Amino acid sequence: MGSTPPVRAVLMSAEIMNGGTGFHRLVFKVDGGRSGMSNVTVMISQDAHRKLSSQMSRARLGDIEKPALLKRWARWEIALRFEEAGTLPATVTITARDVDDLGAYAMHLGRTLQVS
Repeated sequence: MGSTPPVRAVLMSAEIMNGGTGFHRLVFKVDGGRSGMSNVTVMISQDAHRKLSSQMSRARLGDIEKPALLKRWARWEIALRFEEAGTLPATVTITARDVDDLGAYAMHLGRTLQVS
């Protein structure tokens, strides 16, 4: 995976859960280039957030506040999906299964966050 190109995305709303189970929900207005502006909803499971946070902590990538991490993580995922498919998805869902057990996903995201 190379460097993920930045995507112009404005956070329109966020529902960030505290504890328990369920999904954090972030809605962005994203500039898709020639295809124009699109709304993209990113759903991140609380289990995925806990798994990623613990992997980033073990890798000593630094602590990032929960809302900031979720926002940057969502933008990163939107950029990855846009790079892979060439179009913006309407919804991106991230579960704990998407975050590998070895920490490669967390390391890639963590390095991207350190650069930005």
